[in-house]
Amino acid sequence: MVKKLLSIAPLLFFLFMLEIAILRSESANPLNDNVSGPYAPADKVQPSSPSSPTSIPSQQPVLAPHNEYPSQTEQVELAFKKTQSLHSPDGFHGKGGKAVFIAVWKKILAHYPELKKKHAKLSEAIAQKALAESGYYPRLYGWADTITSDNPILGFMMHMTERNFTAQDFNVNTLNHPGTVSNQNAGLLAIFPIFDAMQTIDSVKAAKDAIKAKEEEEKYTRMEASFLTIDAWVSLLFADAELYKALSQLESSKTDLNEALQLMEQGLVLGADFYMGRSLAASIEQSKNGYQSRKRVALVTLNTLAGTPAESEIAIPKNLPRPKKISKPLNAWFQEAILYRSDLAALRHMIQVQHTEVKKEKDSIMPNVNGFATGMLDSDNFTTGGRSYTVGVLGTMALFDPSRDPRIKRAKAEEEQLRHEENVLKDTIQTKLAQAVTDLESAYRDSEILYRSLMDATQSILMTRDLYREGRKTIADLIQARVYGLQVEISYLESVARYESSKAKLYFLSGQLDDYQVEKLASELGGEN
Repeated sequence: MVKKLLSIAPLLFFLFMLEIAILRSESANPLNDNVSGPYAPADKVQPSSPSSPTSIPSQQPVLAPHNEYPSQTEQVELAFKKTQSLHSPDGFHGKGGKAVFIAVWKKILAHYPELKKKHAKLSEAIAQKALAESGYYPRLYGWADTITSDNPILGFMMHMTERNFTAQDFNVNTLNHPGTVSNQNAGLLAIFPIFDAMQTIDSVKAAKDAIKAKEEEEKYTRMEASFLTIDAWVSLLFADAELYKALSQLESSKTDLNEALQLMEQGLVLGADFYMGRSLAASIEQSKNGYQSRKRVALVTLNTLAGTPAESEIAIPKNLPRPKKISKPLNAWFQEAILYRSDLAALRHMIQVQHTEVKKEKDSIMPNVNGFATGMLDSDNFTTGGRSYTVGVLGTMALFDPSRDPRIKRAKAEEEQLRHEENVLKDTIQTKLAQAVTDLESAYRDSEILYRSLMDATQSILMTRDLYREGRKTIADLIQARVYGLQVEISYLESVARYESSKAKLYFLSGQLDDYQVEKLASELGGEN
C-alpha cells in the first residue's frame, strides 16, 4: 500500500504544481479564449492599420469563467465583428459601411475613364443626329468679286449688268475697243432641298438609333464600373477580415506560448511540446503576412479605380454579411438578361442603324430635287449699278450608277455580321450566367458546410484549452487547434466572399446591376460602423 502511494505521489505533486503555475500565469497574463479563439469579437483586439501592418493587438483580454463560455452560435456571430479602420485625411470616411461604399462607388463612377469615353461617344452621336437633320434646312451662300479687263465681250457684259450703257458705248469703234473696264460683283445663293431621295430621312432615323445604342453602351459601362467596385470592395472587406482573424490568433498563440514558457521554466511542460507549439504558431504568422499582402493589393485596386492615392485609407465596416440564398433557375436569369442587358440592347440598335443604311443605299436611285435662288449686284464705282435675281429648280437622277449594287451588298453584309454578333453575345451571356449560377450555388453550399465546421472548431478550441489546463493536452495540441480553427474560419470567409462576388456578377450579367441594385447590395455588404 505504501509503495502504491509512493508511486503516485510524484504525479499528484506534478498536478498540484501545474495548477498553481496556471493560476499564477492567469493572474499575470489573463487569457480570454473568447478573444484569442478564431471567432473573437473585434472590440477586444484592434487590427493593424496599413501604416503599421505588422503591429499586434496589445490590449489584454479578461479571462471568462469556465462556466460562462458563449454558445457555439454566439462564438460564430462574434467572428463577424471587427473594428473600424483608422482614418486618414485622404481616405473615405462615413457613419457606416454603406456610406463609405457609396462614396467610393460615386468616386469611381466619376473617375472611370471608360465611362467618360462612352459619354463622349454619346455626345458624338447627338452631334451626328444634328448633322443629319441639317439636310432639312436650306443653305445660303454669299460671294463677291472684282474684275478688270479690256475684253470686248466682258466689257459689253459688264455694262449690261451695271445698267450704265450710253449712246457712245454703242459706237462701232468703242464696241471693238472698249478700253479697260472694271466690275465689282456681289451676290447671294440660296439652295432649298425639296426631295433628296429619302437620304435625310434615313440619316436622321439611323442617327436616332445610334444615340440609343450609345446610351445603352454608357449604361452597360456604368454597370461594369459598379461591378468592379463591388468586386474590389468584397476583396478588401474579406482580406481585412482574414488579416484581423490571423492577428487575433497570433496574439492568442503568443499568450499561450508565454504561459507555456513559464511552465517549462518550472519544469511542468516538456520543452519538445513548447517548441512544437511555437513552430506551429509560426505558420499563423506566415498566414498573417499573406493576408496583409492581399489586403494591400485590394486597397490599391480600389483606390486605383477611384483615382485616389494608392494607399489612401478606407474605413472598412465591422460587420460581415451572412449569405442569403437566392433561389432562381438559370433560365430565369437568362430571360432577364435578354430583357435588360444594355450591351445586347445597344447591339440591337446598331443592327437597326445598319438596316437603315441598307435602305438608304437602295433609295439612292430616286431623283434629287433642289430649288435655288440668286441675287446679284454689279457696279463699277460702288455707288451705282444694276441688280438682278435668278430662281429655279434643279433635279438630278442617276440613270446609271455602277457603285450602287456594291454599296447595297456591303451594307447588307455588315448588317448580317451584326446579327451574328447578337447570337454570339446571347450564347456568351448564357455560358457566363451558367458559370456564375454554379459558382453562387457552390459557394453557398460551401458556406453552410464551413459554418457548421466553424462551430465545431470553436468548441474544439475551448475544450482543448480546458484539457490543456487539466494537463491532459499539450501546448502543441492547443496551438494546433488554433491553427486549424483559423484555417476553417478563413475557408468560411473565402466562401462568403465568393458568394457575394458571384451574386454581384449575376446581377451584372443579367443586366440588373443598376443604381438601385447597387445601393441594395451596399446595404448588405456595408454594415454599420
